[in-house]
Amino acid sequence: MSGTTGERPFSDIVTSVRYWVIHSITIPMLFIAGWLFVSTGLAYDAFGTPRPDEYFTQTRLEAPVVQSRLEAKEQIEKVLIENQAEK
Repeated sequence: MSGTTGERPFSDIVTSVRYWVIHSITIPMLFIAGWLFVSTGLAYDAFGTPRPDEYFTQTRLEAPVVQSRLEAKEQIEKVLIENQAEK
């Protein structure tokens, strides 16, 4: 015996004016929020990643790569100290 779960069919939702009014506002706002998050530099601060100008410096022309997972903290601190010394 088959029945219905009481949910609206997807075709009714997609053809609804209310659906398009809500999503025509929220989807562009999501892209704008993401763009602002990255362009203001907040993404670099939130996730602790180096900014593009911190990857390559005058003395280091290759990207800093962690060589040993057991000594990762020391290697990262060394790179940060080198970056501070160059500024």
